[in-house]
Amino acid sequence: MTNRSGRIAVCLLAIVTLMADASAAGAGPVGGEYRADVPYPEFMPMWREGWSWTDENGEKVLYARPDMPLGGHLFATFRNSTGHPLEVKDVLLEGVSLAEGVAPEHKPKNHPDDKYPSSLQFSRLPKEQIDKLVAAGEPVWWKAEPMVVPPSGYGQVTIRLRRDPKVETLTVSVPGLPESDGRIAVSVKTKQPRFFSINFTPEFDAAYAYLRHPSGRGIAPLQILVDGQDVTSRCTIVADEAVDTVPVIIKPASPFKQGTWYLFQAVYPDGSAARVSIGAWQPGLVYGMWGYSKVGRTEDENRKFFLEDMRVHNINTLMYSIPGEVREFLRTKEGQEYSKKTGIRIMTNWVGDAVNPPFLFLTDEPDAGDYVSTMLDPYKRIGSLAQWLINRANMFRREDPGTPVLLNVDNTFKPENWYTYAQLVDLPCADPYYQEGVQSLLKSDPTNWGPYLKPTYVYGVGTIYQSAGAPKPMHLILHTCRFDMKDFPYRGPTPEEKRIEVYYSLAAGAKALSFWWYTPFGEYYGCGGSDKDMRALWKEIGLVGAEIRSAESAITRSCPAAVPVSGPRMLWIRSLVVGDDALALLVVNDNFASDRLGTIYRPVSKAKVKMHLPSWLTPRDVFEITSQGTRDVNWRANAGELTLDLGTVDLTRFILIGRSAGLREQTQQVYQERFAANVKTLLNDSAAR
Repeated sequence: MTNRSGRIAVCLLAIVTLMADASAAGAGPVGGEYRADVPYPEFMPMWREGWSWTDENGEKVLYARPDMPLGGHLFATFRNSTGHPLEVKDVLLEGVSLAEGVAPEHKPKNHPDDKYPSSLQFSRLPKEQIDKLVAAGEPVWWKAEPMVVPPSGYGQVTIRLRRDPKVETLTVSVPGLPESDGRIAVSVKTKQPRFFSINFTPEFDAAYAYLRHPSGRGIAPLQILVDGQDVTSRCTIVADEAVDTVPVIIKPASPFKQGTWYLFQAVYPDGSAARVSIGAWQPGLVYGMWGYSKVGRTEDENRKFFLEDMRVHNINTLMYSIPGEVREFLRTKEGQEYSKKTGIRIMTNWVGDAVNPPFLFLTDEPDAGDYVSTMLDPYKRIGSLAQWLINRANMFRREDPGTPVLLNVDNTFKPENWYTYAQLVDLPCADPYYQEGVQSLLKSDPTNWGPYLKPTYVYGVGTIYQSAGAPKPMHLILHTCRFDMKDFPYRGPTPEEKRIEVYYSLAAGAKALSFWWYTPFGEYYGCGGSDKDMRALWKEIGLVGAEIRSAESAITRSCPAAVPVSGPRMLWIRSLVVGDDALALLVVNDNFASDRLGTIYRPVSKAKVKMHLPSWLTPRDVFEITSQGTRDVNWRANAGELTLDLGTVDLTRFILIGRSAGLREQTQQVYQERFAANVKTLLNDSAAR
């Protein structure tokens, strides 16, 4: 077994020996980690606020700054050894109750609409206990999952800390458990390996997990456990020191159960361990749309037009603010047959409001709501609504434990908002509206337009959010409106911007995308409008949808990875590792810029790319997926290096590298059966609307 290993064959004798070493080093399913927020200074120039908060000189406050302090998450896993189901109603941090420490402003009514802020400021604990919590990092919110831990089962406490702790060790205790299981000491400065992504197959017969080691090298773990049981013999583990991400494919003896929490653990030879408790979800590659239209003369005409427009443009999820007649139709038996046939499902914001929703929508933009918690110091408002949201999410789970919960975070208190809320629910979602950022900047701060010449904003938000929310599947919402307000109108997104934003999102790790919004009236004029520019945008959304949805199997199993690659200076290239059998290259023409009038770009000609082949991957086929199906790529592999001749790159290229020729066959079949007819319609000028 070498550090730069291919497929790792596990020898029983080696396992026994190494397991003993790991056990001696103290690795076990009960433990904890403090994971500090990862700063991304390269994105800092983009974090400018659009609010009315001003300083003593009447100037807008710049909340984000290069030296701004951040915080982190404290994770502690525990075992329920009581012999009866355990519902965790309090957690002690440094011996201090968090139920009493992170206190609500008023006594909660336990009603879903009773929105309340929580903060240490509202606590009635003695000052010395408050001081302990502040020294421990100033907890913003806390939760325990699953809600009820079965006997002998495992749970996880997550605590969001506003700032890095001032102490070397943190102690987390779960009341009601024996001290050996319910008291976890965590070294603040010890960096542990981590699960960066965990993706379940649609049948839940496998989990594609991806590990990262604090060394930054691809180091394989020696042992994988699920709920404390050694499943190493049922895993495929591959590693290459030159690649920072290690794929682990776990195939359990019996399928994972949707909506059930599992404790995943990876143990390393030095005794360090990656641990995470995560729910088993797989809503698929959501490609959604927000908003509605009212173009029909009757409700029935409107419903038929709206659903047909979504279907042809390859939208599979209706997010919110859609006509009542559409909601009612999809609840009917006929509507459910239509949903099965087309794949179109509907999101809901309350249990029972839709049949078979992909997820439940917890709420929208809590960070914007935090700003109006004016009783708190502005620098301590972010996260004030989190404890209310956790309570609300638990209400959802009691009613529908089999459906994941999604929370969308806006753009207030950047970038701290994304760190603060990323771990709160099952599906972290953010809305990095690039065009809105440009419009706001041009209106009030045009001299700082430089960082907004291209939609790097989308990639920056996605990168931070994936890092903070890992290993959960991330959802990003992209902007599709024209600004028709009187004081400062601004154009809608160009098709080129939106295509590149989709690629940036996937490169950051997004497993789901949606667009805000479709509604073609009002100050925010959506992409459902009939004018030429918005029709072109809507058409491109449909074409890109066919492209990436054809590769759904690869995308939903993938994880961003730093695979060594080189190419022309004007190509932006990122990699997604797809288990042990494939790799995706996302190529974007970096020689483009946007201004008030639109987007300009210059194609990159004679583009050749060289990349290091992970030692586990010997390619049998390399091809491109486009909006019109798969296409040949000129390639050759030699001595662990892959050379691609891409010819001319206009805007984007989606390259798939497979160990089996079957990947191309599968991708083309999906395209032909689901999307080819829609693309033909979209490319027909007379039938695109």
